[in-house]
Amino acid sequence: MRVHPPSPSLQRVAFVGEPTFEPHVPVQAAWAEVRFFPVTAGQWEPALDAAQAWGANATLVFRPQDLTPEQVARVPGSMRIGVIPAPLFSAEEIERLSRTSGPDAQGFRWLTYLETPTSPELARLPLLQTLPLPVDTARCPTGPRLEVRRMLVADWASPSPEALDDLRKLGPVDVLSSHATPQEVSQALEKAGTLVYASRDLMGRFDPLPLLAMAHGLLVIADTVFAGEWNIEPEDEFLYRPDGQWARSLDEVFRMPVSFRAVRIRAWQKMREAFDASACFQRVLHDAHLFADPVAHLASLTPTRPPVAVPVAVESTGARAPEASAPEALGAEKLTRPSRTLAAVPN
Repeated sequence: MRVHPPSPSLQRVAFVGEPTFEPHVPVQAAWAEVRFFPVTAGQWEPALDAAQAWGANATLVFRPQDLTPEQVARVPGSMRIGVIPAPLFSAEEIERLSRTSGPDAQGFRWLTYLETPTSPELARLPLLQTLPLPVDTARCPTGPRLEVRRMLVADWASPSPEALDDLRKLGPVDVLSSHATPQEVSQALEKAGTLVYASRDLMGRFDPLPLLAMAHGLLVIADTVFAGEWNIEPEDEFLYRPDGQWARSLDEVFRMPVSFRAVRIRAWQKMREAFDASACFQRVLHDAHLFADPVAHLASLTPTRPPVAVPVAVESTGARAPEASAPEALGAEKLTRPSRTLAAVPN
């Protein structure tokens, strides 16, 4: 899969947003040159100007609803996409996006949303695809660690004090602060073996911590589930338990860690197959160019090869005895089939 338009050099793809979004941007990608431009203290202009000076061919902006029309006009690149990482409820933000995005607007060509829109206002936005906030799995090289007993609890998703006391009787518990930096979050995940998560909403809608934990190889135990369209299955990729059962469940995990090895491995692999940042954003840009101009994009994916010279048989005047042909390879096909590039449209 290549990003349109084709070029002898890799396309430059810029990502712009607050520093908290950096772990969700690929450090590097085989399909493009990528770079993250952080927005500090709400100052978008320096980040956008830096992306412009870098020569970005495409730009993806996290939380595009925060930009004014004047700032949107400064987003560089021929393809500009806004990534909406959390549910939208503000009518003012939706109205701003409707004025700064779409095929006729001088702004974002497309938007992505983390779930299927449920309101007519959201449905009218130029939504390209459903995109939960992905994870740069290249930053999470270690796999599941069955022997680690340290538990991680976020202060914004903490169980009741009684349940927390029961957990501390089983092993060390680290409480992650809501003010933790991305580096501190990563360090906490690298030390823990289990994430215990309490929430009144679906996991991942407002908080990427559960996905980050699974990408780091942690076993996630939670009292809620993920959005259905994300296809993260309870009991297969995380444990769905009410907080009153957490102590008993963790005691079982610590006594028989091998019993939940498959859950950890499936979750760890799911992050790399369906939520990897490099693969997700490559698909986003592919679809963005495809739906913006299908004919041009499909033409750009057709490989250009020089014509193959067809050998011409020359008959000699003298009669020649037929030569013994080499034995045919086992399994050789009797039919001439179209090549792969002609038989199917590349994706």
